[in-house]
Amino acid sequence: MINLVSYSPTLINHAPVANLDDARCRETYWLRQKGSIMDVTTLHTATEVLAEYLSEVTHGDLRQLTPLATWDIGDLYVHLIDQNIDTVAGLVNKALVNEGPPAEKITRSALEVSAHLYGGGYEERYRRTARRVEEAFAAVADAESTYVVGELHLAASAWYEEQVNETVIHTWDLTEAMGFTYRPTADVALRVLKTQPEPPLEDIDAAWEAALRKSGRIPSRTH
Repeated sequence: MINLVSYSPTLINHAPVANLDDARCRETYWLRQKGSIMDVTTLHTATEVLAEYLSEVTHGDLRQLTPLATWDIGDLYVHLIDQNIDTVAGLVNKALVNEGPPAEKITRSALEVSAHLYGGGYEERYRRTARRVEEAFAAVADAESTYVVGELHLAASAWYEEQVNETVIHTWDLTEAMGFTYRPTADVALRVLKTQPEPPLEDIDAAWEAALRKSGRIPSRTH
């Protein structure tokens, strides 16, 4: 279980940290979002943190169990890729995204032999699909317009919050399985909590614990 007492907005236990303050990164995102009604900066930051942790995953880690019942890291990874691809598919029904090679889904069995298929580790395929999600959200013309992802109908703004939520929670799933300690920044922890049916909490530690509890990651408190 994560340490809910000591708060840190950075990755610790020697996991690598993405240089999100790099001037080129900021300029690229400003240019990409110029004219867009949806600011995808929070999602980009969250996906980069997850990607950095994925860069630590080796072939031998794939069978490490996660907090998600019967899922191991390999199952979680396949879900992350599928989720990104499905989100793009739902958004591009109305939004226009940059043309590029289609991101293909990967099966659990194929994952065992494809660690360096795109010139890097497992983070490379994830980044490819995550960037397409960001581009799709940035291309949305009306944040309150309804989009269908899977069988759910939600406004683009609601889908965006759900994507941030899932990315942050799944980062915790991965780090728990890998033995790292992860805490999101205060604003992200509160943002995740707001997407779940829990009264607002001003204490950041309590907010993050509540978010994990509502997601089913840690047991509910007994009264």
